Amino acid sequence: MRKEKSRPVTNIDSFLHNAPRIAGVITGGLSLASIRKAVKLGADMIEVRVDTFTRQERNPARLAAVLAKIRSDKSVGRLPILLTIRSVKEGGKARVDDAERLELFTMLMPFADLVDIELSSGRLLKDVVRLKKKAGTGLIASYHNFTSTPGLSALRRIIKKGRAAGADYVKIAACAPERASLRRLAGLLVEDNGLIVIGMGAFAAPSRVFFPLLGSLVTYGSVTAATAPGQMNVAGIRKGFKLCGI
Repeated sequence: MRKEKSRPVTNIDSFLHNAPRIAGVITGGLSLASIRKAVKLGADMIEVRVDTFTRQERNPARLAAVLAKIRSDKSVGRLPILLTIRSVKEGGKARVDDAERLELFTMLMPFADLVDIELSSGRLLKDVVRLKKKAGTGLIASYHNFTSTPGLSALRRIIKKGRAAGADYVKIAACAPERASLRRLAGLLVEDNGLIVIGMGAFAAPSRVFFPLLGSLVTYGSVTAATAPGQMNVAGIRKGFKLCGI
């Protein structure tokens, strides 16, 4: 069982459902300074995008030590952490093979509240589901489509498949080149719960602010560099929330 100090949130599900949450996306290396910057900009939680780190920065022992330091810092120690090691085929910045990804997940999940793994990850997804049960970490099964938004029936099948695989939450990020795509994505939030839904491309910005109001659990904002087409920065999303009275 993990030490209590490794867990900033006693109930991540309650945290996510209590209010729209902004995840500050940390890229290009992890440091206490980058976490503090995310908090200053208005992030409610952070996403550690390990696939954007150099091979040296991805050293599991080194990253574990940095995360332990962050957890012990009183100013950010209770900030929820989402661990993501994105595959190249779904938008990852570096080619990290499954063996390395599994090693990183195994070493780093005890410091995380949530972990994101692509629904297309096959055996690795099964391994991460096993690890998350042991660590008590919430699991997001994600789907990314950078060219279009699938039809409603296909989107529903993705959600069903994610839950059947053992995910606590399902994330769908799809290119929304026209309003019809945006409406289709929004419709998922009207008919279902426990989802993270994001539009990318031409209509990305509205989805970053308004989808959380419809029930999307997390919206992602850049802290240094964007990791998806149309991604806003944390401060911009926070400003949008304020304009909506949140």
